[in-house]
Amino acid sequence: MTPPVAAHDPISTLGKSLGKTILIKCKRQKVFKGQLKSYDSHLNVLLEKVHYTYNVRLDDEEKTLEEKSEDLDRIILRGDSIVFIGLSA
Repeated sequence: MTPPVAAHDPISTLGKSLGKTILIKCKRQKVFKGQLKSYDSHLNVLLEKVHYTYNVRLDDEEKTLEEKSEDLDRIILRGDSIVFIGLSA
């Protein structure tokens, strides 16, 4: 029998990307790309040099959306709003 494979701790894996550019997708189709400066055990993250992309509804129909973006110096994202995080290699 082969020995069990050790599980990876996602929080410590996130630590390997400190100082690197990461991609975070949040609820409501919001996407943030920025330099990871800090995080905690609740997955709250501090990003700097952030490019923020989101969709704006142009009318009452959900099908008519326009993509907008902004650049931000610094932002804190709550862990409970994060859908996924794309880490740097």
